[in-house]
Amino acid sequence: MKKTNYLTAIPAIGLVVVALFLAINSKSNVIVDQNGLQRETVSVSGTSTLTVDPNKAEVYVRIVTLEKTAQEAKNRNSEISKKVTDALKKLGVKDKEIETSQFNIYPKYDYEEVIDINVRKSKQVLLGYEVIHVLKVTTQDLEKVGKIIDASVDSDANDIDRISFGLTKEKGKEVKQQAMILASNDAKEKAVALVTNLGVSLGKPVSISESSFYYMPFDVAYKVAAMAREEAPAPSTVVSPQKLDVSASVQLVYEIR
Repeated sequence: MKKTNYLTAIPAIGLVVVALFLAINSKSNVIVDQNGLQRETVSVSGTSTLTVDPNKAEVYVRIVTLEKTAQEAKNRNSEISKKVTDALKKLGVKDKEIETSQFNIYPKYDYEEVIDINVRKSKQVLLGYEVIHVLKVTTQDLEKVGKIIDASVDSDANDIDRISFGLTKEKGKEVKQQAMILASNDAKEKAVALVTNLGVSLGKPVSISESSFYYMPFDVAYKVAAMAREEAPAPSTVVSPQKLDVSASVQLVYEIR
C-alpha cells in the first residue's frame, strides 16, 4: 500500500503559516535512515535563561614593590606577600585557595629633561625595579569577601584588581543541566506548535545537539568596594554580588509523519 504524504494535502494558507514558522525557528529536512528509507523531519531550536546566585568568589590582590635592585624589590614583595597570606589564613582561607595569578619584575624608568648645547633633550633615568605580584584568593563563603579585602589591604597590599563572582564546577554542571532541560522543553513546544492542526504528527527526536551554554561572571572593581568602605565605616568591607544570568540553547530534529 502506498504511503500517503500528508504534507501535500495541507491547504495553501497552512503552508504559508508553516513557512513563516520554519523561517523563524526551524527548518524542514529529509533524512535517510539505516534502511535507506527517507523520513521527513523538522528541525527546531530552543533557548532558556536562568537567574542564579553565585556560590564562588575570586579576589585578586595586587602587591607592588619598587626598590633599587631587582633582588631588593623581590625580597620586599615576598615579605608583604607572606604577611598577606598569613592574614588570609587566619580568616580560614586554605593554602589551595591562594595562588599566584601574576608575577612580573620590570625595570622602571623616568625621563628628565637636559639641555645639551642649547638643545633640550629627554634623558632616561632608572628609578629601580618594580615587582608586581597578584594573588588570586578563592572562597565559597561570600560573606568572607569583605574580610579578605580588609585583611589584604591592612597587610600592605597595594590594591585589589577585581572581585569576580561565579559558579563552582559542581554548581555549574547542575545549572547547565537545568538550563538544557528548559531549552529542550522550549524546542519541543515549538515543534508541537508547528505540526498542530496541519495534518501531520510529531514523531520521536532523531537528533539532539547542544548549541551553547554561557554565563558571565559578575566582576566588581575595587574602587567600588573602597568607596562603600569609606561611606559606611564597618569592621569589614561589604560587597554584595549580583545574580548571574545563565543561557543555553539546543537544536532538536523530530521525525514528522
